Parts: sequence; C-alpha cells; structure tokens
Amino acid sequence: MALLNRLDLPGTIPEAFAAVCQEASGRIAMEIKHVNGYRQYTYGEMVQQVRGLSTALIHMGLRPGDRVAIVAENRPEWAIAYLSIVTIGGTAVPLDFQMADEEIALLLAESESQVVFASARTWPLVTSLRSPAALVSLDPAPEPHAFVFDELVAQGLRHALGEVSIQPHDVASLLYTSGTTMKPKGVLLTHQNFISNAKALLGSGMGGPEDNFLVMLPLHHAFPFMVAFLVPLLLGARMTFLQSLKGPDIVQCLRETKVSMFVGVPQVFAMIRRAIFDDLGRRPALVRWVFAMLLALSGLVRRCTGWNLGRALFTPVHRRFGESLRFLFSGGARLDPQVARDLSRLGFTIREGYGLTETAPVVTFTSLARPKPASVGLPIVGVEVRIVSADEQGNGEVVVRGPNVMKGYDRDPEGTAAAIRDGWFHTGDLGYQDRDGYLFLTGRLKELIVTSGGKNISPGELEARYHQSPAIAELCIIGTERAGEGGETLHAVVVPDFTYLKEQKIQDGPSFIRDALTKISLTLQAYKRITAVSFLKEPLPRTRLGKIQRHRVAAMLESGQQPRRERPVLSEADQALWGTQVAGAVLSALRRLLPSRKEINLDDHLDMDLGLDSLQRVELLAALEGRVGFLPDSLAGEVITVRDMIEKLRTLELGALEGPEGDRPWREILAAAPLPARADGLLAFPSWLHRLVTKLSRAALVRILRIGCGLTVKGQEHLPDHGPFLLAANHVSYADAFVVLAAVPHQVFLRLFTLGWEGYFQGPFRARVARIGHVIPVGTKTPLVTVLRTSAAVLRQGNGLLVFPEGERSVDGRLHPFKKGIGVLACELGVPVIPVWIEGTYEAWPADARYPRFHRLGIRFGGSVSITSQMVAKWRRGGSDPHEAAARFIREAVEHLRPEAE
Repeated sequence: MALLNRLDLPGTIPEAFAAVCQEASGRIAMEIKHVNGYRQYTYGEMVQQVRGLSTALIHMGLRPGDRVAIVAENRPEWAIAYLSIVTIGGTAVPLDFQMADEEIALLLAESESQVVFASARTWPLVTSLRSPAALVSLDPAPEPHAFVFDELVAQGLRHALGEVSIQPHDVASLLYTSGTTMKPKGVLLTHQNFISNAKALLGSGMGGPEDNFLVMLPLHHAFPFMVAFLVPLLLGARMTFLQSLKGPDIVQCLRETKVSMFVGVPQVFAMIRRAIFDDLGRRPALVRWVFAMLLALSGLVRRCTGWNLGRALFTPVHRRFGESLRFLFSGGARLDPQVARDLSRLGFTIREGYGLTETAPVVTFTSLARPKPASVGLPIVGVEVRIVSADEQGNGEVVVRGPNVMKGYDRDPEGTAAAIRDGWFHTGDLGYQDRDGYLFLTGRLKELIVTSGGKNISPGELEARYHQSPAIAELCIIGTERAGEGGETLHAVVVPDFTYLKEQKIQDGPSFIRDALTKISLTLQAYKRITAVSFLKEPLPRTRLGKIQRHRVAAMLESGQQPRRERPVLSEADQALWGTQVAGAVLSALRRLLPSRKEINLDDHLDMDLGLDSLQRVELLAALEGRVGFLPDSLAGEVITVRDMIEKLRTLELGALEGPEGDRPWREILAAAPLPARADGLLAFPSWLHRLVTKLSRAALVRILRIGCGLTVKGQEHLPDHGPFLLAANHVSYADAFVVLAAVPHQVFLRLFTLGWEGYFQGPFRARVARIGHVIPVGTKTPLVTVLRTSAAVLRQGNGLLVFPEGERSVDGRLHPFKKGIGVLACELGVPVIPVWIEGTYEAWPADARYPRFHRLGIRFGGSVSITSQMVAKWRRGGSDPHEAAARFIREAVEHLRPEAE
C-alpha cells in the first residue's frame, strides 16, 4: 500500500481512516470468534457501517463536541461505534465496564454523555443507573423501543452523511486514568495527539498491512487503543478480537487466526514464560541441561550478532504458540527484564514501550535494532524527554514535550496547570537517561518511600530485587511510618505461591518466605532492608493493565483485612465431604484451637485464613492423632487448606474414628519418641574417635576466640553441673553458636546440644560435623513436631540445649520477639532456662558480611529462671497463652543482661 510509505497522514482520525479504506477496502479489517467460526469484516464493510451509524447519530440530535460513552467489552461494534462518534465531531468516552456501578454512574454524570453504547453483557448495568442519556444496544433488542446498533446502521445508510468539519485540535477522546493512587482524572486527547503518536509508531517499522494484531486488552485504555487498534487500523492490517485472558484461549486464538503481533501486559508475558519453564521443569534432568545450554547459546548469538537462532532451536515452543507470531509488544506496566531476556532467547522478539494516558500514550519505544535490557527505549519521533530535579545519580522526574501531550484535564484548569508547565508535561515517574538517550524508569514520585535518614526509595525498583523466591507469587512494598522516629520503613506485602509450597512440602511457608527475603535484604544497603512482612491469600489489587494499586494495598494493611471474597456455595460433592467422619474430626479440632472463629470453609488456608502458626499446626495434628491414630510428621507440609487436610486423612485409610475426642496436651505430644534415625544419631554414646575430634575441635575454637578475639565470659557459675537446662541467647551473627560453645566449661560442652539450620549441614562431611557438634537440624522441610520431640528427648537425657528463640538472625542488632517454641519447652518440661547475652558478634560478623572481621567478643550467662505451675495458672487466669507468656518472660530475662540495660 502506498499509504504505508508516507507519513503525511491526514490530521484527524476519520480522514486517516477514510484514506486507508480507499486503498484497503477488500482486506480483512476485524474478526471475532462466534459459535460457527470467526465473523470477519472487511475495510469496505467497516466504512459502510461507520457511515450508517454516524448518520444515525446525527439524526438522534448529536452535534460536534457532544460526548458519547461506550460501556462494553472489546468487539468489532466497539470499534465502529468509536469511529462513528469521532466522524461526526463528537468526543468518545470509553469506560471500563468492570468498574463498580457507582463509579460508572459518577463518570457518566461527570462526562455529561448524551448517548451510551452498551452490550448485552453491560445492558443491565447501564439501565440500572437511570442515566438521562439515550441507550444504544450493540446486540439485538434487549427490550422494546430500545435503540439497536444494527437498526441504527441500516436507518443511517438510507440517508446521506452531511458535511462535518473536524479540526486536528478537536477532542477525540475523554479517557479516565486508571486510578492507581487516586480518583481517576478525565484526560482530553485530540485528534492531533493520537495521529502524531500513530505516525511515530508507523515509522518505527513495528508492523505492516500483512500483520494480524491481537486485540485482547481493554480498549478504554490508551495503550491498547493506540497499539492494538489505531496503529493496525492505519496500517490496513487485521485485528483479531479476543475476550478472554485465559491461557488456553489465548494460545488457541494465536494458532487459529495466525496472529503475528501480540499486544499484552507484563503479566501475560510472565504467564507465557512460566508455562514454558514449568513444562521444562517436568522433563528429565538431561533434557533440562540441554535446554539450558541451547538457551544460553541462543542469547549469546542474538546479543552479539542479532541473529535469531531461537526460532530454529525451539521450534516446538513456537509451534505451540503459532508459527506466525513474530512480535510481542508489552506496555501498561514495567516488564520484568528476566521475562524479556528469556523470551528473547527463546526466539521471540519482545519490545517494551512507555507512556501515559496524558501522552496519547506512547513516549518511548524500545529500539528494534538496538534494545537495551531494563530500558523502556528511546523517545519516539517528535517527542522530547528530559529529567528534572535529578539527584547525584541522575535520577529525577521524567518530563515530556510533544504533539502527543494532552489538551488538558476535563474541567480541571488547576490540575492541568500543575501537570503542564512551560510546555512540559510532568509525568510523576522517576527515571534517568543514559548517554545514548535510553530511558530507564525507577518508580513513581508519589510512591517514593522516605526513610528516617532522608533516603528516597522507589518501591518498584526494590520489588524486582526481592521477588526472586519461587515461593512468592506477588510482592508489593509500601512505606509505613515508624512511631517516634520519623520517616518510613519498608513493609512487604506478599501473596505466597501455595502450589509451590505444597509441592516442596514446606512446613512453614511464611517463615520460608521471610528467610528468603532476609537473605536478599542482606545483599542490599541497610536502608533498603524490609523490616516487616504481611501475607495475603488473594491476588494484589491491580488495574486492568496490571499495575498494583498501592493505595488499596496500604488501606488493606492498615485495616488488617484481606481482599473481599464471596461466601462459597457448596456443591453436592463438597456437602458430602463435610459430612464425613474425617471432616467432623478436623472441624472439631479446629474449633478447639480457634474458639472465636465463627465460620470455617473447605478452602480456607490453614495459615492465611485461619491464622494457624507452625505450633498450632502441631497441636492440630496432635488433636487428630488422638482420634485417628498415628499420623506422619510430614503431613503438616503436605496440606495447605482445610480441604487438603480432610482429603489427605481420607487417603490414609485410617478406618473408624474410635479414638478419644479432645486435644492432646503438649506434654503428651513431647513425650512421644522422635524418629529412631534422628535420635540414634544424636543420643548414641560417642566413640573414642568422636570424643577425640570433639576435644581437639573445641580446644582450637577456645584458643581462636579467647586469645585471638579477646572473648570475655561472665556468669559461668550459673551453668549447672548436671541435669537438663535450656540456654536462651540473642542471635545476631553466624558466630553466636561458636561463642557459646567456646564459653561453656568442657563438661558442659560435652552434653550441650544446639538447634542449627539444616541447609548448613547437608552432605556427608557437614552431617558428620553436625553429629560432632551435637546439632539438631531445623528447616522449613523439617516437621516442627519432629524438632520439638527431638529437643525434648535430648533434655530428658539430662543434657542442655542451646536455643536462639528469635528464630533467625537479627539484621539490625536488636532483640526481636521470641518464638512460642521456647515457651512450650520451658512450660511443659519444667527445665530451668539460663538467659544468655552475646556481645560483639554483630560487629565481628554481621548478617550482611561474607567474612568475619576482628572485634572483641563477650558473653554473659544470667541466673536460671523456671516457669512454675503457679505462673502458668496466673497467665491462664489473665486470658494469656501460657507458652507465649513464657516466651515473653524469658525474653525479658535475656534483655536484662544487655549492658545498656544495667
């Protein structure tokens, strides 16, 4: 087409559309799937329908400048309605039909729309709003005397379309922003805004008339409107409408219609990548290794030469998604660089754009020839980008100037003046440009988190760093005020990947995720470390284009509420499941653990919905054991929901529930013997070689720490010569356990056991070290009941046990709350607890240091404390959990040993 070789398109959308139709009248313009296949429209048919509907709208009394709303899903009639509105000089007001009723009613009123187009899907909604606007149905008559799309087109074609004068500076669309942080604003975009943006994209070479664009994203957003509708329309290309975001439906459509241009949001492309790599994960190890080697080779060749080997190396992948698919265009939110890198290595060409509704919308576009990882590209032709108020790293606010910048905000001159200053639109986005002019985004100005030390943190940039664990499905970082200190701290809101946790049989998902986040935080500067983590079961609230709505996340965090979910309707199968004896036993046990819980559902998560911590899971299993008999310790890691628990118990074929009802007390739980293999390895009498190695190892440790590091020991007289005891110490360093082992007398050392992270003691050599050092391995895959029973067995043998009750190293040196486990052992076994304060290890080997450095060390043992039955009774009378109260009591004793506390 000659039209594609010149960029002097007419200045308005109707004129440009008419010019295209003159040269492409016989080409397929649009298609959508129906029951009997795909319904197709040629450009010739499309222009006829636009002429007929435009004429009908004029006969309805519409005049240039009048506003017409479209409240409908993506479909060819949406496109024809839009083109008809702008053809008569009107302003189209596309609205998100998935908004709340009150929001749509508000926007219809604010926009003063005189006509509303609606589909059968949205007709009940718009009729319930009682708007004074005339209603037009895109589908056959939903009710008598209603205006119907097809009938209006037919009526209009019987009349001639009069002359309508439209100027490039006339408003074509009133688009409302998605409202990620505030009330949506009405953005006035002119024909010139859209046409100038489209010209720049047409000149980039991103497509041609032979291409088929997938129209999947909602067209009321400026990004899909421009890239998936206006650009292919002006190319004379094909548009395939898809009304589903489900993976199988997308793949089927790609293959059936031979889509070549896939316009999507980052979430969709992340889903595609995940599907490919999940399938790979199920293949044999050799296949995975070969795939990884080929993937690396493809990436290296493409990066160095530009040759795309991926299409040849990974033909099955491309066949799966349709061999015509050649270009992926991502926008609407930040694209994960790893997703872009992997898809590129697989042979897909994926590019990212950046823009805003106010810029119609594209500002930058990733170069087809010279893409840069993590960059959103170079400014498109005719658009200028600058960075203002930049810091020492060149990071500042992105401002834009060009013919694509909006006319202004609807009826908001103050807002317009604040956004457009001296001809430059202030985006509110933060970023920097490199020496080649490539733009890199780092966050939003309004989302900046300011710490008490005055550091500015962009949450989006940090989220990419922290979102590395496969156990995390979604992650959002917000700032929360720190009482009395000023500034904000980093609070992570996490949606776990429950499927991964279940597959890996991880016993304590929240602790596993916290540990993963802590490991990442130790690689960052102190002010970028997360100080609190909250968990949500439901997906994070997002806009239709995938942007996290941080204001809603912050509101949920403040109120302590999960996203609202409907009360489940039980199927016949679920009702039958609830009626089983096993379900009755599970429900009875849960109600004893959670007496204030009014309702328990089959799909309630044990931790996210019911709030069971790891110790309460142990109590739940123990209560069930009292009724059904022996249960494997691993069961806690194999169940996520109440349904999982019931179905798993049923598969164990436990027979009749004849056991006594009621909870098993903790004393009875701890009295059960640990697994023989674990107990035999720990409690067996050591051989002479074992004793020799132990003696030599400790002698070397004592000399290193006492002579080399100046270790001072106080309160050693509080350590008992015989009998069981617990050492409860603060935990700030890898070196803490070594300091304690070097500080105790040799006879105490010989009968002192310690809890250690199982990840450090895997493999034959490390396992032997663990046995020599009397280490009881603890980890996310180790059932907590096994750890507690092993610990109890050690204490019953008259030994000592070193515990770090905080559960993990403190990254800031402060003493954190103690876990409930120390209270269970102290209360139920009645053993004395000796508080311990370790000094200097935080400076010698802090959590974020790879290697230790010299610093003087000290340790202080306090007088033993015991949890008496009188104390337990008093706590119970006061309504406190005795085990939690005991943990707090022991923490106070440890805190009292801190030098500053004296």
